[in-house]
Amino acid sequence: MPLELGDTTATLTGVVTADEVEQLAAWLRMTARPRVNLRRCDHLHAGAFQAMLRFRPRVSGAPADAFLAAQVLPLLTGR
Repeated sequence: MPLELGDTTATLTGVVTADEVEQLAAWLRMTARPRVNLRRCDHLHAGAFQAMLRFRPRVSGAPADAFLAAQVLPLLTGR
């Protein structure tokens, strides 16, 4: 399962597709001070990325995937 949603942390694993976007966005909307762990994420659908840009969760685990680490992480963390 690409999404594991906890009380305050969402763990994204493997390939996050369009099927997970709505669930992730709803969780981000309803969670106070959400955190997202991308350590095991290999691919992030653009809709999931946009939801994270909109709600600005704290990234608690940097992705191991080189593209996500170099191109996506800086946009999510503001670095």
